Amino acid sequence: MMRLMTWHGGEKFSLDQVPDPEARPGKVVVKIDSVGVCGTDVHITQGLFPSIPPKVLGHEGAGIIVEVGEGVDPGRIGERVALNTTSHCGECPACKTWSYSRCENALLTSGLFAEYATAPAQSAIKIPDQLDLEHAALTEPASCCLSGAEMMNISEGAVGVVIGGGIMGLFTLAFLKRRGVETMIMSEPVAARREMATQFGADLLHDPSEGDLADFVRDHNGGQGANIAAEAVGKSTLVAKCVEIVRPRGQVLMIGVSPQGAPLPVDLYDMHYREITLKGAFGRGNVFSRTPEEISKLNLQGVISGRYELGEVPRAIVDSGEGKGVKFIIKPNG
Repeated sequence: MMRLMTWHGGEKFSLDQVPDPEARPGKVVVKIDSVGVCGTDVHITQGLFPSIPPKVLGHEGAGIIVEVGEGVDPGRIGERVALNTTSHCGECPACKTWSYSRCENALLTSGLFAEYATAPAQSAIKIPDQLDLEHAALTEPASCCLSGAEMMNISEGAVGVVIGGGIMGLFTLAFLKRRGVETMIMSEPVAARREMATQFGADLLHDPSEGDLADFVRDHNGGQGANIAAEAVGKSTLVAKCVEIVRPRGQVLMIGVSPQGAPLPVDLYDMHYREITLKGAFGRGNVFSRTPEEISKLNLQGVISGRYELGEVPRAIVDSGEGKGVKFIIKPNG
């Protein structure tokens, strides 16, 4: 029997025992080492993101393949992997015209707040030798940021801003910097998060309590706005702030997930007049399989702020929602 944490709506959870999973054809069983607590998990418990209980949450995981089903190479047993949440067929309209993460025929990986998970073999991505399993569990959020960063057009001498220094903001900043944005600014009220941004490539740090971000950008950019501004919190007012701080023909990237029904409080005439581009980046795009290699190149020291046992999932979700650290992870197998 294996243990898993079941969500029953709101902040109600139960620690349950169920039969050990079996590897069905085309699938693998993975012993979970680490699972990241996502802002989406927090929002689900707060009723801000749609999800139907009962359900095993957790979608940012890494572990070791311990069993393979028919049609899967037995040599994969023992492989260290990051787990994508879905597979993709490569043939449906979504795969061909949108992204693999929206595949219409996707097979799901089971919820990861559990000792073991089952996944399509395609969704278990081997990680580089130099990447440990705790950091490999960050592949899913990192892939969302990499996909978003690659939507941006980067001009010579570009100035970029990220609002929000959680893990999503840090990865977004790092990938924009690696893509060629010359000057990256991190705006974040929590000092520890703000300072951590320097190891991800931030050139300038902004404390919202010490002055307006629009003024800060102009003061460090010859009176001009930013070329790119990314919102990595999930608040519509901060998306509006991104629109405000970019220059004419600037680009705004939505990485943070705003609640359903959230309005965008901007002057549409101004946005139209300045020819601002607004892009949503929701999901892993087509980049998940190469994300472990990309994050293995980053300085991830100190990113894991706390480790929790499986039975502590409810407390980890509360702590994450209160912004007590950068990234919390669950260790289902101790």
